[in-house]
This record gives sequence, C-alpha cells and structure tokens, in this order.
Amino acid sequence: MAVLFPPTGYARLGPRPARWVLMLLLVLAVGLVALSVSPLKINRTRKDRDDGDGDIALYLAEVERIRRGEGYYEAAAAELAPRGYPTRSVFNWRTPLPMWLLGKLPDPQLGRILLGLLACAAVVLGFEALAREQGHGLGRPLVAGALLAGALLFCGLEDVFVAPVLWAGVLIALSVGCYGIGRRGWGVLFGVAAVFFRELALPYAVAAAGISWWEGRRRECFAWAVGLAAWSLFFLVHSLHVQPLIGPDARAHEHGWVRLLGIPFVLATVQMNAYLVLLPQWITALYFALALLGLAGWQTPLGKRVGLTACLYAAAFAAVGQEFNQYWGLLVAPLWSYGAAQAPGALRDLVRAAQIPCPRLRRGSGVPSHG
Repeated sequence: MAVLFPPTGYARLGPRPARWVLMLLLVLAVGLVALSVSPLKINRTRKDRDDGDGDIALYLAEVERIRRGEGYYEAAAAELAPRGYPTRSVFNWRTPLPMWLLGKLPDPQLGRILLGLLACAAVVLGFEALAREQGHGLGRPLVAGALLAGALLFCGLEDVFVAPVLWAGVLIALSVGCYGIGRRGWGVLFGVAAVFFRELALPYAVAAAGISWWEGRRRECFAWAVGLAAWSLFFLVHSLHVQPLIGPDARAHEHGWVRLLGIPFVLATVQMNAYLVLLPQWITALYFALALLGLAGWQTPLGKRVGLTACLYAAAFAAVGQEFNQYWGLLVAPLWSYGAAQAPGALRDLVRAAQIPCPRLRRGSGVPSHG
C-alpha cells in the first residue's frame, strides 16, 4: 500500500519529547493567532488594492516609457519623484533588468506569459522533487503542488507580473526545484538570476553558496561566487547611473529600513499567497505555525535547504522592512508552501509518538493485561 506521507524526523521522538513539541506548537499557534487579531497586526493587502495606485502603476509607467524609446534611468527619474517616492537612497531605485526586459518585448503581456510558464515549471519541479524524495505515494507531492500553485498564482493576476520581486520569487522556486531533482547547475543559474531581478534574493544566494561550501561542493560554490561577483559589478554600475539623478532635495524614507516590526510583519509577508490574501489573517497564523512544524521535521537535503532559507528570511523580515513592504512575501511564499506540505505527516508522527499505551482489562477480572 502506498504511503501518503512518509515518516518525518518527529517519528524518532519518544512520548515525552513528542508531547512537548505538540505543546509548543499549540502555544505558538495561539500566540500567532493572538497577534493576528491584535492592534499590532499588519495587513495592507486590501488597502493597496483600494488605492488603485502604487508600485504596479509605477512599473507599468516605466515599461511604457521604455517602449516609447526612453532609457530605463530616464524613465525611472521621470516617474519616481512625481509619484511621491523617496529617491535619496540607491535602494529606492529598482535595478533595470525587469522593466527593461518587459519594455523591449513586442508586447509587455508576453512577460506575463513567460512568467506564467516559469511558475508552472516551478510547480512541476516541486512536485517531481518531492515525488522522488517520497519514492511511493503521491500525498505530499500533490499537497505541495497545490500549495505552490497558490503561492505563484499572482503571476497570472492582472498586471502584477511587472513586479520584480515576483520574478525573483519564481526564480528562487525554480532554483529550489532544480536542487530537488539534482540539477545543481540549473539551481545556481536560476538563483543568480533571481538576485539580478531583485536584490532581496541575495540572502537565498548567499545561503545556497554556504550550503555548497559546507557540503564540500567547491565547484558549485565557485559558480555561486562568480555569479554574485557579476551581480556586485552590475549593482555598482547601477549605482553609478543612479547617483547623478539624485537631486539635493531628494526625499528619504522617514523611518529607514530597519524597523524591527517583528512577528506581525513576518505574518503579513506569509499572507502573500493567493489562498490566504483575502482571508482573515488568523488563518495565515495557523498556516505559518504548521509550515514551521513541517520544515523543522523535514530532515532531507532539500528540506534543510528550504527550511534554512525560509527561516533566514523570517528573521530578516522581523528586523528589516516597513508596513507597505508586505509584498516582499512574494519572494518566499513558495518556501512556506513546501513547509506546509510537510505538516500532515509531521502531525501524524507527533501524535503517534506522543501516545501512551493503554492497558487492557482481562475479561472477567479487574487485573490489567499488557499481553
């Protein structure tokens, strides 16, 4: 009989540790739900949709200017300040690759098709990676595929395809999937490409390079180093183009990037999944708790890669980012999907490990029987 969800790391626990883990899970879930319904919660998804303007409108305007023959930096300078964006920091200026690419296509909508195809490939790779890992049965691969589809569904929604962070998130998902099926070269290529599309993908690339070094794959680590060096040069050239465009009266963010918003902002980023974004945030809190449980018990090479990266981003988002940066969650939504797909098996193993054998009474007597 095929196993729907193969054993997780929790299957090795004794009854007492398993009960402690279940208790900690309950405390974590209750705490997260409490935060999600408290005044501390952060949720700008509905507000951003109601505004009808914002980053998507900015990117579309830049793409249209590039289509009319303007250079990227000329287009960005013409759109950023009039729309009220701070321009004093070079990090307020997106790198040119995404908008330049879309602006040079015969029709920008071809970019949506391309991104959609890449997203479909990421779902297929994720399914295949977990199917190979599981060996028999399709429970976990099917759940992962369905959750990945929700994380990547934004690729086909209206004009969201112009967001660089969405491209970076899809490329990270492709990189993870390639590692899952043993295609490390493609994993490096997609991972480096993600950084070129959005510098927020840098933690993933650094973590992947560190894993390759730790596991003794020096050639792979060298490939990551070359890719990151190329990106560093690319960003330096980008900075040199931006500096002359920053006027003396350029505005900066009032509070800076290090806001220490903590778990409420992390929850807000986790909500950037098509299945969660319209639902009450307490559902996201439960989803996050289950994803963390799944990642902690996923003790395969792919599981450790996904878990390390997801937790690294959670820690980073707890310290860096502002309320309106909730969309950064598009970058790591696929990673939380992988974790949530492990949760059914993890809960099963914990419940089994935590059970205490109950003695049966011998029929006709009050003497317990353990036989």
